[in-house]
Amino acid sequence: MTDVDQQAVAPWISAGTVEHETLRAWAASRGDDVRPTEASALRVLLKAGVEQLRESALEAAYEDLAEEFGQQDLAADRRAARDRYAARSDRGRE
Repeated sequence: MTDVDQQAVAPWISAGTVEHETLRAWAASRGDDVRPTEASALRVLLKAGVEQLRESALEAAYEDLAEEFGQQDLAADRRAARDRYAARSDRGRE
């Protein structure tokens, strides 16, 4: 990692910071935990990034699909589709 990368992740790795506690809470909400190691925190940060990118890609795909079918209420359709996807994902984690 570059110095800039290390500075960006430092608060997420350092126990006692708001960022670290946020990361721990995010992990716990998904049945995971952040162990007191840099590798563990980086692993959870990677998972969070992948989840966010997956959601962004899914939203973009639904936007494309909505345009293709000319749906009028795109925002509501995206939210409903995202909620269905989230519910399926949550059931898969149980």
